[in-house]
Amino acid sequence: MYRNLNPQSLGVSGRQSELIELTLTYGFRSFDLDAGELLKRATLQGIEEATRYIQSGKVKVSGWTLPVDIGANEDKFNGDLEKLAGIAETAAEVGFSYATVKIEPKSDTPYPENFEQHRERLSKAGGVLAKHGMRLGVGFRPVAKQREDAAFPFIHRAEEVLTLVKNTGSDSVGLALDTWDWKVGGGGNDQLSELTSQQIVSVSIADMPPDADFATIDETQRLLPTEETLADYVPLIRLLAEGDYEGPITILPHSSQLSRVPRDLSVDKCAIFLDQLWKQAGLNKAGKLIPATAET
Repeated sequence: MYRNLNPQSLGVSGRQSELIELTLTYGFRSFDLDAGELLKRATLQGIEEATRYIQSGKVKVSGWTLPVDIGANEDKFNGDLEKLAGIAETAAEVGFSYATVKIEPKSDTPYPENFEQHRERLSKAGGVLAKHGMRLGVGFRPVAKQREDAAFPFIHRAEEVLTLVKNTGSDSVGLALDTWDWKVGGGGNDQLSELTSQQIVSVSIADMPPDADFATIDETQRLLPTEETLADYVPLIRLLAEGDYEGPITILPHSSQLSRVPRDLSVDKCAIFLDQLWKQAGLNKAGKLIPATAET
């Protein structure tokens, strides 16, 4: 596994070259950026020109948001899927290794019918990405407010998204694990142990207030993890390492939490936390478990 920087979640903005410098300075292997802008530049200017800073810095871009509305009507979905087929090759050439999508927690379609529709559509989208060596990570939205006034509530629990992912029947579709969403949605590490490393596409980490009420919690309560909560994540990281997970680990608080913090300081806080997490979980710099010293 490797450390990924998401500047936007830290309230950090800047030119591509500046974000790359932050990524390298603080020991991250990859970073998230505006995929739409990068893909547009790659189409207009060519791959080499669009990625010259990325290539010269020897840094990776991580994931991008799937530009497909999985819950749309048939015509809209098919149109989005056709567009995806047109840009997926460029996305892969730029360096993206996966895309993510979050399932909306409400719909005008009854649950059983909607589940089957999502299962089929995720499989199709994953198939398009797979042709270019990319995978699809599926997440969900557990916040209660996001499904208010729903004609038909849809997937908003950890167990439900696991069932959906498993039923796509596609090796290219897996879980986009977000620890904050997972906890609010009733998930635990025991459920994750049922998955193979290939079924987890990406991992994001965020704290929440210790007295958080899951009935009223919202995403502005996504907090930066601290030394005090470090131990909460060690079992997860070890579980992932034992399963040979090779994807990104991203610290992902709400951007409002660090909006007044100097950008170097906010990135440094993430780097320090991940350094400590790696050490406590027994990982080397490459994100692999350090073999136990043989007894003498």
